Amino acid sequence: MQTVSPNLRGEIERACERLVYEYARLLDTGDVSGAADLFAVQGSMARPMMPDVLIEGRENVRSSLLTRPKTLLTKHLVTNVMIDVDSPSLATGLSYLTMISTTPGDCAPPFMSQGPVYFGQMHDRFILEEGQWRFLERRGSIQMTFRGAGS
Repeated sequence: MQTVSPNLRGEIERACERLVYEYARLLDTGDVSGAADLFAVQGSMARPMMPDVLIEGRENVRSSLLTRPKTLLTKHLVTNVMIDVDSPSLATGLSYLTMISTTPGDCAPPFMSQGPVYFGQMHDRFILEEGQWRFLERRGSIQMTFRGAGS
């Protein structure tokens, strides 16, 4: 393992943390193609709802994300982001995920969500590719679902 200076370690941690947050923001704004662009060319992903299905390659990730219904409105709350720097060009991470969704129809905000609310985590591997930090691998899984009182 290569030695990484404390300053470089902090820069890498922040860049990877930002990547995690940017991915959630892009999904929530409907820019799924932009979310796919955050992956390395040879990057892979297992979506939290299908943790055993590995999607390999940025363009296949893009194709998978484009299957999200256009009417689906989501909010991904990402917390507990921990990044471990392995070298100047590789890092790993773990973050917790809460996802709330609805299909609002023709009404105006605020929208009502009937649930469920999903709680999961993302295991990430990051790589520095052409001067940009990208996801080499994202593996999501759901640990809990909340369906609301009386469900």
